[in-house]
Amino acid sequence: MHKTHNYNNYDEYVAHQLEKTSNKEKQAKWLGSEWQEKITIFKKIFKNNIQFIENKKNAICLGSRTGQEVVALKELNVIECIGIDLHEFKPYTIKGDIHQLDFKENIFDLAFSNIFDHSLYPEKFADETYRVLQKDGIFILHVQLGIDQDKYTEVIIENKESIKDNFKQFKLIKEGPIQSGKIAMNYEFVFQK
Repeated sequence: MHKTHNYNNYDEYVAHQLEKTSNKEKQAKWLGSEWQEKITIFKKIFKNNIQFIENKKNAICLGSRTGQEVVALKELNVIECIGIDLHEFKPYTIKGDIHQLDFKENIFDLAFSNIFDHSLYPEKFADETYRVLQKDGIFILHVQLGIDQDKYTEVIIENKESIKDNFKQFKLIKEGPIQSGKIAMNYEFVFQK
C-alpha cells in the first residue's frame, strides 16, 4: 500500500473527504437514480456470504455514505444495522470516524466496509474494526486492488498481501475476486475475530 496524499493535519484529511460526501449533486444521485441499483448490487454480493451473515444481529457498515449497504443487510434479516460516515445521512448513516469509532468494545457481530482505500491510517482502521467486533465476529472487506479510483483515494492497495498484513489480528476465512458493477470494488476478504 502507498499513500496518495500528504496533509498538514487530520482536519485537512477530513475536509478533503467531506468534499465528496457533501457534494449536493453526488448526494442527489446516491439518494435518487443510484439508490435501488446499489441496494440490489449489495444484496447480490452479500448473498455470496450468506453463511456468514444469516445469523447476525448487530452490524456496522464503515463509510456507508447514504446507507445502501445498511438497507441491503437489513433486507437480508440482519436485525440491527447502522452505518457511519464523516457526513451523516439519516436514518441509515450516523456521523462517525473509521479511525476512532464511538462504540464500546465487542458490540457488533458483523462489520462491512468498502472504503478502506479512503483510510488515512489503515492500521487504526483495522484496530478499531477489531475492537468493536465481538469474538467470532465477521468483517467483510471489499477493496480495489491496484486501482486509484478518484481523488479521494488515500491508499492504493497494490497486492492482497498488504491487506492480509494490515488485518493480521483477524483470521482470514475467505477471499476472492468480486464483480460489483457501479460500486467498483474488485476483491473481497472475509475475516473473523
